[in-house]
Amino acid sequence: MIVTWGPVMVLVFALIFGAIKSGGVEHAAVVDGGHSSESLNHNDLDALTDPNADPQKLVEANQKLQETRPGAQIAREAEQSKAEANDPAASLRYLLPYLGAGVVFVLLFLLLIAWGVFYYPMALTVAGYTQSFGSVLNPLVGLDTIRRMGTTYFKAFGMVILVQVAALVVGVIIAVVTSPFTLPFMGNLIGNFINATFTFYFYLVIACILGLSLFKSADRLGIAVD
Repeated sequence: MIVTWGPVMVLVFALIFGAIKSGGVEHAAVVDGGHSSESLNHNDLDALTDPNADPQKLVEANQKLQETRPGAQIAREAEQSKAEANDPAASLRYLLPYLGAGVVFVLLFLLLIAWGVFYYPMALTVAGYTQSFGSVLNPLVGLDTIRRMGTTYFKAFGMVILVQVAALVVGVIIAVVTSPFTLPFMGNLIGNFINATFTFYFYLVIACILGLSLFKSADRLGIAVD
């Protein structure tokens, strides 16, 4: 995670805290999500206290009054929590305002994502056959391993991508099927449990693919397979 997705995390934190500190994005707007309700004003109070008030204005004032009650606020936050738990793109939507910081940041963000996707399988491979923390953090070791493995690594990389795509599709299906079981402020516990089980299986498949690619390239990497 440090050598592959670490740069992306650093950039995201820099964009978020930098944008909030510089005033580029209102912190309250990020937290609230743009779903703030109108508060009672002087005209609404006059309509509530006037027995001859316009019925339409009285209905609107009563609705605003109901929305200010703690129970209504909790219910609104609960519905928002359920909607966010069932939205697979919630994290990406949260980052969209910050990506307007500039074209350079967007390009750098996409470049770092491409690096994370490309190098993550090799980072796992290096961790498997070197069992060295320093070698995993050194991308030169991984790039040299890619050079020595040749086309074997790119075949394994393609298979890993297909497995990850399958895992994503399965995760979306599980989230949709189990969405009625989503609980406010707790999320979809049943869906998360089922998805974690399938995720564990898919990671076993990825480990098997990378292990077989190392076995096939053992002579080029100097790995004893006896």
